Amino acid sequence: MITNGPFVSNKLPLSISDVGHISIAVPSLKEAQLFYSKTFGCEASDPIDVPAQGIRMVYLFFSNIKIELMEPINSSSPIQKFLDKNPAGGLHHICLTTNNADEAKNILLEGDIRILGGDKVIKGHHGRDIFFMHPKDACGTLIEIEQTDN
Repeated sequence: MITNGPFVSNKLPLSISDVGHISIAVPSLKEAQLFYSKTFGCEASDPIDVPAQGIRMVYLFFSNIKIELMEPINSSSPIQKFLDKNPAGGLHHICLTTNNADEAKNILLEGDIRILGGDKVIKGHHGRDIFFMHPKDACGTLIEIEQTDN
């Protein structure tokens, strides 16, 4: 039984309803979209600019999951920093959905799991509440938690 450190919360595990999307950072959105569409036959959304996050993105739709492709639109973008370390791009994060992002955040904090961005839930580009778990507390993986409906 774990008695101290991360994961010590009598409210864990979180109530997760689904995988919202898998996010991949790419140096060229156009080239990546062409690769995925031609290789796997998936449909794609129109490009979406998210200036607050410094990204342009496209969703690829498969029968049971979305893949989010992201490219930086400025040098201060977190995706540009990721690409500086990984020039070919790669898996950036996975998104899990829940029915209450604020409650999920508080449960994780109670379990000593860090939240990026000052422990705040923010609005995503789609208007839903989101936050990111610190990858050092999540087996090296950046995990986004997204509320399904506000």
